[in-house]
Amino acid sequence: EIEELYTGVADLVAAVPGINWVDEDFGQLDDFNARPAVAFPCALISIDFPQIADLGQKKQKPTVLINIKIGLNYAGETAHATPEAVRNRALEYYALVKEVYKKLHGQRIGTSQLKRIAQTTTARPDRIRIVEMPFRTDFIDASAAD
Repeated sequence: EIEELYTGVADLVAAVPGINWVDEDFGQLDDFNARPAVAFPCALISIDFPQIADLGQKKQKPTVLINIKIGLNYAGETAHATPEAVRNRALEYYALVKEVYKKLHGQRIGTSQLKRIAQTTTARPDRIRIVEMPFRTDFIDASAAD
């Protein structure tokens, strides 16, 4: 069912206007010395099970963390003294991040709705900005019972 979790989330994120690349997170944005092999803005998806409840009869219910890493090739100036129109263009990425959130939060992926549980931003010296949004859901894993 991990494949279904991934494809469900990837399909939703890919439908957000302005997202140009959706992929599984293989560390594409981790190398500061090379230009990442993605089209910006991108959304990279990782799926983790930080906790798993055993239900018996070879069934389990994992708590699923789906992390969306939005990579932005940041351009522009946001200093207070910057002309307002220039600053507003530079801050447009906030609207894109909000659209990804709105597309995912509350969607039923797995057995419950996706719920955003945090949001963090990392600025890199090469002006790539990364916004991470982990979402929580769960599902019943009966694959061992087959």
